[in-house]
Amino acid sequence: MGRTKRVFISDIHLGDERSMTTANPYCWFNKNIPILAHFLNDQLKSPDVKEVIILGDLFDEWVIPIDVDPLVSIDTICCNPINKLVIDRLKDLATSPDVKLSYVPGNHDMSMKDSGIWETRQFMETTFPGIKFICSSTVPLGSFVVGPLVAEHGARYCLFNSPDTWTVTDSCLPLGYFISRMVASKVSNTGKRESSICILMNFVKEFMSSQDFVKDMFTSIAEDAGLALGDRFKLAGIAGYPDTLTIADVSNRFGNLVCNWEKTSGKIDIATAMISDAGNLQFAATKTYFHAGSDTNIVIFGHTHAPIMNKFYLYEPGHGGGYMHNVPCRQIYANSGTWVDDSDKGCTYVETEEVRGEQRHYVRLKSYPGNDCLDEGYVNT
Repeated sequence: MGRTKRVFISDIHLGDERSMTTANPYCWFNKNIPILAHFLNDQLKSPDVKEVIILGDLFDEWVIPIDVDPLVSIDTICCNPINKLVIDRLKDLATSPDVKLSYVPGNHDMSMKDSGIWETRQFMETTFPGIKFICSSTVPLGSFVVGPLVAEHGARYCLFNSPDTWTVTDSCLPLGYFISRMVASKVSNTGKRESSICILMNFVKEFMSSQDFVKDMFTSIAEDAGLALGDRFKLAGIAGYPDTLTIADVSNRFGNLVCNWEKTSGKIDIATAMISDAGNLQFAATKTYFHAGSDTNIVIFGHTHAPIMNKFYLYEPGHGGGYMHNVPCRQIYANSGTWVDDSDKGCTYVETEEVRGEQRHYVRLKSYPGNDCLDEGYVNT
């Protein structure tokens, strides 16, 4: 039958050694390292997998307390001996003659240097010879496209996490970077595990109707983290920034975020951008790819850490079909979830399979270990 399957994973968030060995570890990914290494080895040995696609946030340069020196290179993460199991398996996949390895950049692993995404590309292609690095711009954006399927990280549709090309010269760091660092400070200081993604989602829902939405929300997240407006971020080595900035300074710099978003061409509307930051990327996927005249009928995102699969059927209930396993879908949106230690849903991924004899393209949301199928659908080809 040959190799007919592609495997999509995202949001692994490999961290540096200090994030794992400090008194109150603030990294998101540690205990699941051997689980991911085993999963990658399974794909390498599988007789029907032809490609593994990582949809961003393999590395994490964001989750760092504000009073700790920032990460400016993913080399520091790759050299972390605790990550060796995963790094070695990725190298094996990259050099495999049977299974391709592709990578689409995310927001947490965007470059901090003047050389930007091109340095990241060079590092990835040198460290993992044979990897396909998918990025067609000077900012960390890319889309994996094959036939009617499109897959990407998804942060570009989020107000606080999309690459910001207007606030600071020579940088594309969005406000979400600074939010992540404030939440990391809270974890480091209290020992209480919290995710900046979950905190951001909750605060977006609370403040999205506020007149000074951005500043009010940013200040409230700082207060929730036990930080004062005069506390300083260490930023040495990050392109476009001085060595330190206060929380108030950062808030003021991003004060025009909504206005800048709305007047920039190529962006989705601000309401959808806020809904995306609140954890729902389906609307962004629908507006971007499922519009009239589009040839795309399968979209796979990451970013939200929430594994989900939404199927839009060719037939509505009562019209000769229904929401049944053997009914073809018009379109499918899936989110690959995450591999972080504290994920409510465990480790998840999306598998697609082209069965030419049936003229079907299957999409399956699965969990690991066990490879249990959480949901499944297909489109006709």
